[in-house]
Amino acid sequence: MGFIKKFLASAACIAVIAAMSVETYASAVNMTLIYDGQSHNYSAQSIDIEIDGEKITDMDVPPIILNDRTLVPARAVFEKMGAEIVWNEKTQEVYIMHKNDLLVIKIDSSEGIKNGTAFTMDMPAKIINDRTLIPLRAVSEALGCQVSWNSDSRLISISTSGKSNDDTNNNDSNDNNTSDDTNNNTNNNNQNSDNNSGSSDNTSQNSIFNVTGVDVPSSIDDEQIFTIHADSEIGTYNSFILSNNRLVVDINNAKMNVKNADVKDTNSSVVSAVRFGQLTSAPYVTRAVFDLKSIPKYEVNLSSDKKSITVEFDTTILKVSDLSTSSSGGTDTIKVYGNGKLSASYYTLSNPPRAVIEISNAVSSLDSTYSVTKCDFITGIRTSQYDATTVQIVAELNKNVNVELDNKDDYLAVNITKSSLENLSYDTSSHTITIENASKIDTSDITINDNYLSGSYVINFNDDYQDILGKGNITCSDNYINSINVSENSDGDSVITANENAIVASKIINSGDKVTIQFVNPKEVYDKIVVLDPGHGKADNGASGNGLYEKNVNLEIVKRVYALLEKDPNIKVYATRLDDSYPANASRAAMANQIADLFVSIHQNSSTNTTPNGTEVLYTEHVGETGENGKLTSKIAAQIALTWVINSLQTTNRGIKDRPDLIVLNQTKVPAILIETAFISNPDDAAKLGSDEYLDKVAHGIYTAISTMMSQYNVR
Repeated sequence: MGFIKKFLASAACIAVIAAMSVETYASAVNMTLIYDGQSHNYSAQSIDIEIDGEKITDMDVPPIILNDRTLVPARAVFEKMGAEIVWNEKTQEVYIMHKNDLLVIKIDSSEGIKNGTAFTMDMPAKIINDRTLIPLRAVSEALGCQVSWNSDSRLISISTSGKSNDDTNNNDSNDNNTSDDTNNNTNNNNQNSDNNSGSSDNTSQNSIFNVTGVDVPSSIDDEQIFTIHADSEIGTYNSFILSNNRLVVDINNAKMNVKNADVKDTNSSVVSAVRFGQLTSAPYVTRAVFDLKSIPKYEVNLSSDKKSITVEFDTTILKVSDLSTSSSGGTDTIKVYGNGKLSASYYTLSNPPRAVIEISNAVSSLDSTYSVTKCDFITGIRTSQYDATTVQIVAELNKNVNVELDNKDDYLAVNITKSSLENLSYDTSSHTITIENASKIDTSDITINDNYLSGSYVINFNDDYQDILGKGNITCSDNYINSINVSENSDGDSVITANENAIVASKIINSGDKVTIQFVNPKEVYDKIVVLDPGHGKADNGASGNGLYEKNVNLEIVKRVYALLEKDPNIKVYATRLDDSYPANASRAAMANQIADLFVSIHQNSSTNTTPNGTEVLYTEHVGETGENGKLTSKIAAQIALTWVINSLQTTNRGIKDRPDLIVLNQTKVPAILIETAFISNPDDAAKLGSDEYLDKVAHGIYTAISTMMSQYNVR
């Protein structure tokens, strides 16, 4: 066991007993559980746990019953037995070392490992409300303990000697469990088929088998057929299209046993990667995800021996053979001919103005250049084979235009007309609006309304420049901007609204007859940026107690800190939410990674016991956070925040704690902390959280902490 002890000593300890969405009334527990991508209402009578006759009284997360099995936080229970608990974030596994035994419990897997040998659990470990909960009976018995259940007192007794303390009832199932554990997976019908499910007529629905791998095309020129293999007959499966060009195949009653679960070498003009995962373990469902470059026609079928599923893409490579130009009634038209219906997209460039048309799944036999003499807007045409299956046509223009594609059966029509935004263009490569003939525009009057939470960036000129700017829309579709709308507001002022694909700031340059507005990452404009995160929201109330809901307290504190930071000229502030909404935790972390120098998440603690109280700050150190050269680290930020919050609220100091299991901490790449401000379940702490006076005090403390971090440490 020496190597195990060395590994455990070097690993970051798991902290799996932080606050969840809990509301207790006498012996009832009412909670909102979030797992498997859905919210579930949970209501059940509370359960007590004792080990060797000693009741556990300090659990700040109650036992949860799912599918008639009890799940508990690992540390709260098993450390009481003298076990050592470690969390492996990379593999999503809990390690439990007790005496000479090592258990490995993997999230969402019903198979545990004890000293290298697999054993089966009747309920997998789950991540619920961002906390890791494990099946009590299965793990206890794997450690050689005896588990019994007294239904009258609702007491689970664990004997570490292997002898039961109470043989009244040794079944930990519960008929009073009213948890809503329904996971409705709605399959979206794709454009190719009205029936996107399949089954084998003679295969038992309950027969468990392994998905073992996938075959890819041998070359990009071969038929684009992918074959998913199993070691036994496949029963039922479903296929559907998800957003962002993903084809999903869910295989029921299947364990994922694929050695290469992330296939990048696809030899495909359509599929960029194939990924496998164990979607659920109760029941077993293996998910295959095909990342698509575009969405062609496809078919998903079960093989004749029922041991494989084929996914075949129609990638007929068309030949683009000719093009012509014409002009009539103020419209220039490029007609592109091929041996089938062509699929195309376009974007525009400026300086000089150009329209770029890209035809997918095609090869070109066009000339490289075409002269144009009788068009109003097109001055020349260049073509190329952009890559093995993409034909690119570039129309050189004499001014900014509107572009419209009309896909006919026998040709593709590219219609180019005069833009009402004659002086305005957008360059996708530099994310820049250029306004020509702009000598009359006073850029000093421009004001910005950054509605980043709703995805719009509004530039108000505070004057009427319709004669210069015009009115209309531009399709951009780059990484920063989706589209641009030029209009006027109710005061008659000209307004440019950029609909965002990412949070942006802007650089505005007035060079006399030309004005440029470049959209950039906020870090190019602001030296210090903090993202505030009010935890929970919408259906996820968080913890509750003493008449308070955590989501509301979190939001009230963040709004106050936000207002203080907005007045600070040295720090730019953003927030993940400023209303009763619920951004996914991964999205909150992604927002911090995109724009922030510091991420501060605000939460409240809770316990099933009203005694625990005080403030603690959670963190986990990221790769490269060494503190060298005066750089801020998550641990330093946690200590500074703890000091100032305690000074503000006069609460008990519960210290800083390393929590590598929390998404908003382990998926962030910038210094990140989670402040557990106080215990909403403690009457004294809750009285402070319900007071405007104390909310103002804690907000000022958090603001001062952030200001201290930003002024005393380097953040870039």
